[in-house]
Amino acid sequence: MSSSQWPGPGNQRPTIDQYAPPRRRTGWLVWLIVAVVVAALAVTAWQVSRDPESATSGVTPTVATPSAPWTPTSVAPSATAAASSIPFVVGSGVARGQWTITDVSWSATGVTLRMKVTVTEGTLANYAFFIMENDSTDIHESQSQGWSDDISNGTIRAGETVSGRVYFPSPKVASTVMLVRGAGSDPVAALTIGG
Repeated sequence: MSSSQWPGPGNQRPTIDQYAPPRRRTGWLVWLIVAVVVAALAVTAWQVSRDPESATSGVTPTVATPSAPWTPTSVAPSATAAASSIPFVVGSGVARGQWTITDVSWSATGVTLRMKVTVTEGTLANYAFFIMENDSTDIHESQSQGWSDDISNGTIRAGETVSGRVYFPSPKVASTVMLVRGAGSDPVAALTIGG
């Protein structure tokens, strides 16, 4: 075949790249979906925190009768202490449990959260945490600090509870902490923290 038979500019031989399928660029789509879901969770958490009665409608309170005399103990308030908790259900019953943030401690470089996650049914596989700044919607991933009680990711089975710390490099602003599973694509629950 002579060079005059090849199609293209200057009758050059075609390269393989000309016939390769176009590259798929879906990474931005995944982040867009995560951002939309996170924003929806943040709005829901904000609404529930403003109107807690709507979150408990249909729940009848009961008064527990102690079996032994109860003596209240005083606890000194802490400027960094903030406890909040939320039950969660993954999918249609894949896992159920309770997630609690027991302490929030800000530093010049970020925030350390003490948390507890209990799974009562099923398995919470490949969980992780993210934090989103409420005003800017900037998202920060947790960073392992090498702590022995670092619970920034993992798997928890029915009947297990993990307690420990998670660190986020984030400015000190009101934020929403997200518990997710499966590399951040499946949101489980969200809790807000103050800045």
